[in-house]
Amino acid sequence: MGIAQLRRRHQIWRLYLLVICLSIFVVTPVCAFYDYPAIKVLLAMTLLSICLYPLARYFAHNDSGAPLFPVLCISYAFQFAIPIITKEPEIRLLYGVKYLDDASVVAVLLLSATGVLALQLGYYSLQGRRFARVFPTVDLNLNEKKVVIYCIVIGLLLPLTFGLRSIIDEQNAQQFSAVFTLVQNQQLVVIGILGWLVYSGRGAKWHRILLYVVVGISTVRGLSSAFLEQALIPVTILFVTKWLYSRRLSVPGIVFIVALVLFLSPVKSSFREAVGGDSAAAIDAYNSPFGSAALWVEQATQYWIDTLQGERNIVEATADATARTDLVHQFAHIYSLTPDVIPFQYGDTYAYFAVALIPRAIWPDKPVAGSANNFFGVAYGITTEEGAKRSTFGVSLLGEGYINFGTFGVVFIMFLQGVIIISLQNIFGREESGAGGQAVYLAFFIFFLNGVGTSAEILFGNILQNLVGSCALMWWAREKSSVRRLRRMKLRDSAPYKVSQ
Repeated sequence: MGIAQLRRRHQIWRLYLLVICLSIFVVTPVCAFYDYPAIKVLLAMTLLSICLYPLARYFAHNDSGAPLFPVLCISYAFQFAIPIITKEPEIRLLYGVKYLDDASVVAVLLLSATGVLALQLGYYSLQGRRFARVFPTVDLNLNEKKVVIYCIVIGLLLPLTFGLRSIIDEQNAQQFSAVFTLVQNQQLVVIGILGWLVYSGRGAKWHRILLYVVVGISTVRGLSSAFLEQALIPVTILFVTKWLYSRRLSVPGIVFIVALVLFLSPVKSSFREAVGGDSAAAIDAYNSPFGSAALWVEQATQYWIDTLQGERNIVEATADATARTDLVHQFAHIYSLTPDVIPFQYGDTYAYFAVALIPRAIWPDKPVAGSANNFFGVAYGITTEEGAKRSTFGVSLLGEGYINFGTFGVVFIMFLQGVIIISLQNIFGREESGAGGQAVYLAFFIFFLNGVGTSAEILFGNILQNLVGSCALMWWAREKSSVRRLRRMKLRDSAPYKVSQ
C-alpha cells in the first residue's frame, strides 16, 4: 500500500469518526433542546453510525464493485434510525392512531442496532480470499455480439408476456406464474448487461438508446403493478451499474427517484382501488400497462394540483411517502404486544421454506409466499383479513424475527442475511464472474434493498431458482472458453481477489 493510499484511508476513517462525534455530541443535544427524548436520539444516532460503517470501509479500502452492502445498511438507517427525529412515535391502526411509549421505542432501537451488527458480522466473517476459495464462481464472461441479441430478444419478449400471463391466470394455471416472473425479471438483468456495454465503453451509441428504452419499459411495467418499488428498481439498477463501471453518480437520477416517490406515493391506495374497480378507466388500465401507468400519473397530477391550490399542506401531502420509511415505530408496536398479548410464533411464519424449492409446475396448489406479512397485518391490528387480500403489509425482517423468537430471532435472521449475501456475492458478484454474473447478482440484490420491510419468505423464498434460472438463460451468450481463461488470468495478475460489494 502506497503512502498516498494510506493517507487517503486515514482521511476517510477520520471523517467517519467526525460524523459519529457530530451525530452523538451535536445532534443529540440539539434534539434534546427541542424536547426530543435524549436517550432515543442518542440510540438512533448510534444506530446511524453503525449503519454508516460499511460505507466508510468501502471507500477506505478502495473496494471494487458497486457499494451494494453499504447501501443496504444505509437503508436500515433511513428506516430504523432517521424516523426517530422526523416522525411522531405513533402508528396508524384499524381503530385509530396508537402512540408508542418511550420504553418500547428504546428497546427496539437497541434490538435494531444489535440486528445490524449481526448483519455486518455475518457478511464480513466470510469476506476475504480464504473464504472466497471455498465458493464456486459462476463464469459468465459474455460475448458482446451474442449478449446484444439476448438483450434485444428479452426486450421484445417481455411485453408479450403481459397478455399471455393474464390468459394463464384466467385459466387458473398458477403453476406457470413462476416462469413468467423469471422471464420478466430478466429485464433487470438486461439493464445490468447494457449498462456494462455502455458505461465500460464497449458499446455503440445505439446500445445507450436501447438501455434507456428497456429502463423505460421496465418502469412502466412497475407502475402497472401498482407497487411503486417495482417502478424504482429498474432506475436504481441503472444508477448502480453506472457507478460500477464508471465510478460516477447520477445526481439528477437520484433527484428523479426522490421526486417520483413523493409524486406518486400519496395516491397509491386510491390508484389500487381504481384499478380494481369496474370503471372504464379501470378496464383500460387492466388491459394495458401503459394505460395503468397513465392512470396513476393522472391521479397523482390531480392530487398535487389540489395541494398547490391549498386543499392540503405539504406535510399532509408527503405523509404517505415518509410513513413508508418508518419501520422503527412499526417494530415498536410489535414489541409492545409480543409476547404479552400475541405469543411468540416459534417459526410458524417461516413455514413456507419447507416447500420453497418445490416447483409450482409440479405442485399447482403450493402455498403462496406472503403469509407472514398477512399474519402481521391482521394480528397486530393493521388491517382486516379481507384487507390483507387486497393490499400488502411488510412486517420487516427485524419485526418478523422478534415475532417468532424474540431477541434471538432478530440476531439470527440478520446474521443469516449477512451470510447469504456474502455467499451469493462470492459466487456471482466477483469480477471473475464476468459481466453476466455481476448483472444477475445486481438484479437480485436490488430486492434485498426493497426487502428491508418485508418478510423472510418473500425475500429468501425463491433465491436459488431465480439465480440459477437467470444464469441458465444467459449461458449460451458466454465468451469462448479460451477467451474466458485469458480474462481470468488477467484478473489474477491485476488483483488476486476483487469482489463486487
